[in-house]
Amino acid sequence: MAGIAQVFTARHGVVDGGWVDAPWLCVDSGGMVVRVGAGDPPEDFGIIRDLGPVVLLPGFVNAHSHAFQRAIRGATHHRGADDPSSFWSWREAMYSTANTLTPDEVYRVSRQAFAEMLEAGITCVGEFHYLHHRPGGGRYDDPNELGRQVVAAATDVGIRIVLLDVFYARGGHQRPALPEQQRFCDHDVDAYLSRVDALRADGIDVGITPHSVRAVPAASLRALAAYANREQLPIHTHLSEQPRENEECLAEHGTTPARVFADAGCCERPHAFTAVHAVHVTAEDRSTLADQHVAACPTTEADLGDGIVGAAELLAGGTTLALGSDSNAVIDLIQEARLLEMHERLSTQSRLRLVDAQGRLWPTLLDAATRGGASALGKSQTLGTLAPGRPFDACTIALDHPSTEGIVPHCVLDAVFASGTAAPVRHVFVGGRARGGG
Repeated sequence: MAGIAQVFTARHGVVDGGWVDAPWLCVDSGGMVVRVGAGDPPEDFGIIRDLGPVVLLPGFVNAHSHAFQRAIRGATHHRGADDPSSFWSWREAMYSTANTLTPDEVYRVSRQAFAEMLEAGITCVGEFHYLHHRPGGGRYDDPNELGRQVVAAATDVGIRIVLLDVFYARGGHQRPALPEQQRFCDHDVDAYLSRVDALRADGIDVGITPHSVRAVPAASLRALAAYANREQLPIHTHLSEQPRENEECLAEHGTTPARVFADAGCCERPHAFTAVHAVHVTAEDRSTLADQHVAACPTTEADLGDGIVGAAELLAGGTTLALGSDSNAVIDLIQEARLLEMHERLSTQSRLRLVDAQGRLWPTLLDAATRGGASALGKSQTLGTLAPGRPFDACTIALDHPSTEGIVPHCVLDAVFASGTAAPVRHVFVGGRARGGG
């Protein structure tokens, strides 16, 4: 077959959404899957590359990252004499670092984070980017200087990126942005959308990203939603991460953050809106999010003391779950998926909370780490699944790694997602090209 470059084989795999023994995938010279099957591979289609004793999976999709926060890993894990050790005190430490980073340092720390993601099997990242301007708010000659540094870092390590470019306007209701927040803020929605248009003109995938109900007034939310809906772009926001956020929203708007975003038009299109965290949501909020996404970030939510995402209730109500590494204190979507289940067990004192209709755990957790993230980033038609017509973005789980050796193959993914980490990730491919992995 013309254009076929390689035929990849493995002992087992998840192909086109289902478990397959002895899968093979024909990948053309452009990195696209053109044919899949099982058993003996078609030798006349190209060079056969046997990946060995592994389970072949779609590449993981990280729906929520702040790459620059990789710079504070470990730096916020000690307690000062007057430190209340809350989300809010952590935020002050994060702001302090955010206001010291030069463009070169933004590139360097982003590259570190993205390289680590590839090693963990992540092939696409949604980068929730709000570090835009100079410290104090002055503009670079190119208002997108820092965003371009982040995109360059992703390009240079070979990971796909959707730049979730953030609009940030204020410090809260009737409160101007704090001095340490000036670096995040655009003058107004028009200035922000001008930056977005410039990024899109250069072929950069973007999402419309009001930072939070705290940072964006309702009128601006409506304008952002109208633009996103017109241009068919994904919309992301931090939502109900902390009780204080909900309390301030109630005081300003008389309702919850989810309702404010829905009323602004952010939920107008099915599967266009992603609420990041959604920890402190009501039953009505879950109904509002029924045909949208929640990007859970359990390692960060645990690290910051945010609380537990009610994953089982969200799934039962029709919400699509995605996963993110958020603060990048941990970069490992297998750990994020495992904690999603374990937090459910701790909060309900029962087991196997996120199983599918057949009682299996791994399909639900793998979906959140792959197809859920792809959908949240507006890539459901291309990423998150290994199937004909899609890029060969893949990772493998080694069957002979110390953590998986001796496990019956059909139990390996349950073992990895219920009790493991990304340590047994052996190969990583983006568009058919080897990237990262052990």
